[in-house]
Amino acid sequence: MPQRRQKTGWKKAGRVTTLRTAAAPLLAGCAAVLLTQAVAADERAPMKRPEIPVAADVCAGVREQPVQVTFDSSEALFVSAAGDRFLASDIQMPMQASGQAGGEDARRNTLQAYLESRPDLELAAVAAGPENRWGLTPGWVFVSDDGHSALLQEQLLKAGVAIFAPGHAGAECADALRAAETQASLARAGLWGETSPRLVYSAAAPKSFSDASGHYVIARGRIVSLGKTRSTRYLNFGKYWKTDFTVTLKASAEDDVNTALGRSGWTLDALEGQVVEIRGSVQERDGPSMVLRHPEQLVVLNDKRAGRDGQSSN
Repeated sequence: MPQRRQKTGWKKAGRVTTLRTAAAPLLAGCAAVLLTQAVAADERAPMKRPEIPVAADVCAGVREQPVQVTFDSSEALFVSAAGDRFLASDIQMPMQASGQAGGEDARRNTLQAYLESRPDLELAAVAAGPENRWGLTPGWVFVSDDGHSALLQEQLLKAGVAIFAPGHAGAECADALRAAETQASLARAGLWGETSPRLVYSAAAPKSFSDASGHYVIARGRIVSLGKTRSTRYLNFGKYWKTDFTVTLKASAEDDVNTALGRSGWTLDALEGQVVEIRGSVQERDGPSMVLRHPEQLVVLNDKRAGRDGQSSN
């Protein structure tokens, strides 16, 4: 197998990896408390980019009108009168310690706690993507009270009970949701103020990912080299592909990723030596790895447009 760690540019690579996606659980029992604490924290935490529009204005677009839905607590879904079943898209609820319920139980209990804390809310949903093989439609879920409408995903991110997990968000929507998450992290709201779970990992410390396999996390670090085969691109975060952290993406996705990176002045082939943030599910295969399936999973933490020392708007 040829070595794919090289000093400069895109080089031939010999490693191909796949990823089994896995939903990450959350400590559901604390959800109501976290949400209450986050309301006060949100008032103290300034937005990095206050000009970014609210998610309710940019995520659903004008493709179709939202339909009224009710929350089905037995499945953590939002159901319309016609029987359409919507799953709140583009968020993950991370695992916490303490032996609390996880997985779909965590999602169900967290959503139920939030909605029960605001019983007068009206709910509506619009499709964010096509129906999956289980008959579930990823959706943008709107909550409204006294004529004011907000995106549920954005509110959960601001409360710190979920992290942004790009799957269907376009550019402006991704900016808005990432800004909501940043607001929670700066305020140390919800999960961001806890010692567990660990939300952010260092890409330079591959051994630290030993407890993250199968979970959706955020990784940050410097790209050491770039590699490629005919079908796959590699972002290498160390010199030894058998042990170091690696991100892969399909060659066919390169144009979409370059379009997303272009908003901060970058392209994939210029990322060697740059510090980036990547989020996704971790798989252990010749060291920890992630698959980049959506272009908004990857951002460069140095924004060329902001000057040499500017931070990414993402």
